[in-house]
Amino acid sequence: MTEPHAPDAETPPPPTLAQFLRIARRPRWIGALVLAIAIASGFAALGQWQLERSVENATVPEVATETPVPLSEVAEPQTPMTDAAIGQRVTASGTVVAGDFSVLTGRENDGVAGAWLVAHVVTADGDSLAVGLGWAPDADAALAAEAQVPETLEVAGRYLPTESPQLNEVEKGERKAMSIGELVNLWAEPGPVYAGYVVLADPTPGLAAIHQPAPYRDTSLNWLNIFYAVEWVLFAGFAVFLWYRLVRDVWEQEGPGPRA
Repeated sequence: MTEPHAPDAETPPPPTLAQFLRIARRPRWIGALVLAIAIASGFAALGQWQLERSVENATVPEVATETPVPLSEVAEPQTPMTDAAIGQRVTASGTVVAGDFSVLTGRENDGVAGAWLVAHVVTADGDSLAVGLGWAPDADAALAAEAQVPETLEVAGRYLPTESPQLNEVEKGERKAMSIGELVNLWAEPGPVYAGYVVLADPTPGLAAIHQPAPYRDTSLNWLNIFYAVEWVLFAGFAVFLWYRLVRDVWEQEGPGPRA
């Protein structure tokens, strides 16, 4: 017959507060606690320093979008738009092509829905550029402002990327998206085309300025510093836990004694 195994020794219950303090208040362990707190404080300070370093080392792309530059310096026709060019204030000049105007509806301007009047501008180099001339409360008001657009236009505004034509309400015959690919198909004789479009800072007569905030650039944190900061915090907690574990080991060796 197989002999039954001896029952495992029961794990003693954790000490009560009074039992724990009976060991912890001894001078030796009070000194050890002071040392543990000092070490934990040092670790916590190192963690805070690493966290501050992660913020200090955060990188923000330095792109001077608010300083106007010639469009030809940041973009070329028939080439994809670069990230650095997005939101850049640019300048150009050209001729407005009569008959190539478009009205985009459902365009919010600082939270208010309305319409944009968009022109086809041919630059001095013969390149085609879509230009948002301004905003109107509705499509009829945008169309009425078409007669006041000058034949030659000094373009000064923000350069923005094309939008998806899927935003358009094709069934209703409404055009909502500033899609360069779609506009090219509507223009009579497009030449080499810029991939983005410009929104005028100062609208043409009869229109209001289109709200054009500066582009948001993500801040890149130094995640390695954050990882080190978390490590130091864990070390600080471990220093105090180690003191507790040592005191409890002594309590288990000496015996629990009377429970409060």
